[in-house]
Amino acid sequence: TRVVLAEKLDEPVELAVLPGERVLFVERHGYVNLYSPATRRVKRIATIPVSTKYADSSQAEDGLLGLAADPHFATNGWVYMYYSPAGPESKNVLARFQMKGDSLDLGSKKILLEIPTQRLKCCHTGGSIAFDTKGNLYMSTGDNSNPFASGYAPVDERPGRMPWDAQKSSANTNDLRGKIIRIHPEPDGTYTIPEGNLFPPGTAKTRPEIYTMGHRN
Repeated sequence: TRVVLAEKLDEPVELAVLPGERVLFVERHGYVNLYSPATRRVKRIATIPVSTKYADSSQAEDGLLGLAADPHFATNGWVYMYYSPAGPESKNVLARFQMKGDSLDLGSKKILLEIPTQRLKCCHTGGSIAFDTKGNLYMSTGDNSNPFASGYAPVDERPGRMPWDAQKSSANTNDLRGKIIRIHPEPDGTYTIPEGNLFPPGTAKTRPEIYTMGHRN
């Protein structure tokens, strides 16, 4: 039996089921919403300022893109979000926030990762977040490259063609775009590197957070 919990949403992208069968979910334009089974209603509990346009004013794939609850949410209230902060700096961030009851404390924000991006041209952003049974956080990132230039692979070394060249991102061992990232969040808002990632910590010209690479979106 299908039961509709919410409708007429604005690009919902990811959700987390919380204790008490509450459902936290986010919409790409920065809206954080909570469905409560007690009231059978959806309430917008926060709005995170995000970038949703490219430099040429075209609609971007950026915004509020990923959400996951901490494995110990019942005791710590932590949720993780991946989003494109509004402002002139081209980047995406993975941040931790704390929920208190049915409210999200935006002042509790702790940024775990900042990933520089290009906001000149379309596209491929990614952003889904998941945890494993060991408390490791997995996050997907798109290659931040335009695939529509030539009909071939996104490799273009000509001047001014950086947005069309995925060698900067998914093919780059020293860049976190076009990857699945695996880290272990720590209580103080930092993270450590689990054993078994693609590159051992300290390997030259690599990022130890990379679990797999070569992905599009």
